[in-house]
Amino acid sequence: MFRIVVLCGILLTGMQAAAQQAVTPVRDSSLIKQLFFAGLKDKLNENYDKSNESFSRITAIDPRNAAAWYEIALLNFRQNRMPEAETAIKTAVGLDKDNLWYWKLMAELYKSTGNMEKLIPAFDQLIRLSPEQKNFYFDRANALSIAGKKEEALAAYTLLEKKFGPSASLNRAKQRVAAEPLPADSMAMATLYAGQKNFQAAARILKNIAPAHLDDPLYFALSGDILYENGNLPAALRSYHKALKISDQLYGVWEKVLNIHILLGQYKQMIEMGEAALSVYPNQAILYYYMAFALHREEKNSAALSNIKTALSLDGENKELQALIFALQAEILIDERKPDAADAAFDKAIRLDPKNYLIMNNYAYYLALRNENLNKAITLIDVAARALPNDASIADTYALVLFKGGKYTIARTWIEKALENKEAGNSVYLEHYGDILFLLGEADNAVLQWKKSRDAGNDSTLLKRKIDEKKYVK
Repeated sequence: MFRIVVLCGILLTGMQAAAQQAVTPVRDSSLIKQLFFAGLKDKLNENYDKSNESFSRITAIDPRNAAAWYEIALLNFRQNRMPEAETAIKTAVGLDKDNLWYWKLMAELYKSTGNMEKLIPAFDQLIRLSPEQKNFYFDRANALSIAGKKEEALAAYTLLEKKFGPSASLNRAKQRVAAEPLPADSMAMATLYAGQKNFQAAARILKNIAPAHLDDPLYFALSGDILYENGNLPAALRSYHKALKISDQLYGVWEKVLNIHILLGQYKQMIEMGEAALSVYPNQAILYYYMAFALHREEKNSAALSNIKTALSLDGENKELQALIFALQAEILIDERKPDAADAAFDKAIRLDPKNYLIMNNYAYYLALRNENLNKAITLIDVAARALPNDASIADTYALVLFKGGKYTIARTWIEKALENKEAGNSVYLEHYGDILFLLGEADNAVLQWKKSRDAGNDSTLLKRKIDEKKYVK
């Protein structure tokens, strides 16, 4: 039962930054806490303008709230509003100069804009805060090289060699600097083009500079981004893997790798990569959620529940994330044939995040499948449908709940709504449509819909019986 994948897709695109940062304590104000969680929730739902409004209200109340300034910077960075992002992250590091994540975002910003002069001091701060992090020294040396500061770059590579020892990649980097340099702004231009969605131009630049960047994880990360945007997921995955092989300190790349494995249905590989990510970031609740998700798909429910337990023990302040974890726990418990425990987990999820309408949808769906507590199911799905009236999955669930309650005419309205637009070939919805039509007395049309469902990839034994016997079978 894979309905929960809808929730995971949202998580993948919105939660990672909130999970990895070390949040600065805020004033003991219930309003600030309320605004902060509202901002995180809107960020999760990619409602960046509304999220930015919440964090901006916090800075109006408490101008020294570094965590809110960081979130504002991150939101603007994601929307390619670099001047606004720079102003906010400068404020954040000014308030908390010892926060590693703030300096990391500043470094990412200057990498994206190609501002090597400002990037180098950012790496100085990262080295100050994490002096044993080898890749900070390497990236700083690379930045000096790109900025055309040849002698300083060679000195930086020499320092790197003295501190961490020689390596083949370091020797190649030194040889690259000693040779005639490529235009200093090549990577910056490629990044700029990618930010402007001009992926063809970005790819052309990356192809030209490839020989000089075989040791640069950011080169492979950017190459992966371009391949991903062009729909070449396997090639993007290979490029991201190369980036992580050079430097495992790229949290965003880990997330993208896990995302691609989900999209490709490669759950075994996702488990392997999840374990590797946890070896670098062992305290991230989201990563344990990903592991549980993949393990569940591989029918390793005992291991999945173990990861759920760990995820719930971390990041207890993030109620939205905990709600998602409880919802996944409910999914697993359903497969374990523990419906009462599953219902209890769903109830916890909804109490934690009463506006997560997709969790409500999943809960109502499983109650309908079991044909139990339909009054509760109708209450849940009605709330979800009012909030998300154009969501096809919610419309299908509404139809199923009504169908189980014997309200076939209204159920037909909802299933036809679910099948609108891009969902016309959804095999699950088509089977439900046939079921409803049969019980409305339209047997021939029902069989037609069941056949469409079969042709769309539905190979269930029950559907085959419906088609062969030309009647609805429970």
